[in-house]
Amino acid sequence: MKTYAVERVGQQIVEWYSCIMTKDIKQAKLLKLEVDIMVANMEPDDKMLAYYQLVSLQYDLLVLREAPDEKTEALDETILENIAVQTNDYLNFMYYYVWGQTEFYKQRYKSAIRTYKIAERLIEKVKDPLEKAEFYQKLGISYYRIDQYTFAFSYLEQALEIFEKDPSYILNVISCKQILAGIHSELKEYEKAEVIYNELIVLSKPYSYYQGLTTYNRGVNRILVGNFEEAIQQFEKALEIEEFRNSAIYLKARYHILNLQMRLGNYTEGLEQLEEEVHNEDAQEIKGKLLICRGLYLNEGYSFIEEGINLLQANEYYDECRDLCEEISKHYKKMNDFEMALYYLECANEMSNKTILGVDQS
Repeated sequence: MKTYAVERVGQQIVEWYSCIMTKDIKQAKLLKLEVDIMVANMEPDDKMLAYYQLVSLQYDLLVLREAPDEKTEALDETILENIAVQTNDYLNFMYYYVWGQTEFYKQRYKSAIRTYKIAERLIEKVKDPLEKAEFYQKLGISYYRIDQYTFAFSYLEQALEIFEKDPSYILNVISCKQILAGIHSELKEYEKAEVIYNELIVLSKPYSYYQGLTTYNRGVNRILVGNFEEAIQQFEKALEIEEFRNSAIYLKARYHILNLQMRLGNYTEGLEQLEEEVHNEDAQEIKGKLLICRGLYLNEGYSFIEEGINLLQANEYYDECRDLCEEISKHYKKMNDFEMALYYLECANEMSNKTILGVDQS
């Protein structure tokens, strides 16, 4: 039996609840059958299960009020209404929270933030501080995804203040600190980022994947500083960890090593093998980057560079496209081709605007 991702189940429950609110009994009945199956085969998640139970209560009330002959079991409307009144504020919070989570899952970060902000107005109705922290964490990550670092930092610090009081939420602490370090890197505060990564190396020691992720992120920070040799060492160290090799970021680490070798002028082999793996995994981001590497560093033609840039844009990898355009601009400047350097610098600025303003997410 297929196992459903929590985000996918949440999306379906949101649609189901929308039908209940509009009293569309026919569609609500159809969606109930789908939701029941999905919840029964969902990845473990107590919060989503609680949301499902609250919406189920609203469904039962709808049937009692609008189609009493269709109820399948004896239900006391007075009892159900009393429960519904007591849980109504929390249900509204969960509706917008899960809706925002669905938008985030679809990488529609601006839309996710708009929805999360509605949920935030109801956050005081949430009694559990750890549940509040999880909400602040998701809102902070959404702001981070669109480069709104001030807001991201604020929400992530609120989340951390709560998470750090409960040792069972150590992975949430690690995740928040990873992003805070990333923000410092983006703001060129490399030493502050390194301080957090040093702390994370200790915190993540019992968790192999997060140890690899921290090592990988340290490598990215070393790239930004300009220490390419040290960056390669960090990526190679991350690749020694089995749990990291089984993750999606594995291909990115392999790409960084090849890219840096080319930039240092000591590349020898490995591009074709990685291209084959990328093709098999249908990793469009890495495919676009490798095309640029071919055109820029192996002198296989300007068309490869443009094809790579176009591929990244087509898949809305605007952050990555911006970084690559800056890299290309620096390369041409180094080659004294100032016209091309300026062209790609302008492309980088254009990609920054697309990241900040976003695409149509209505």
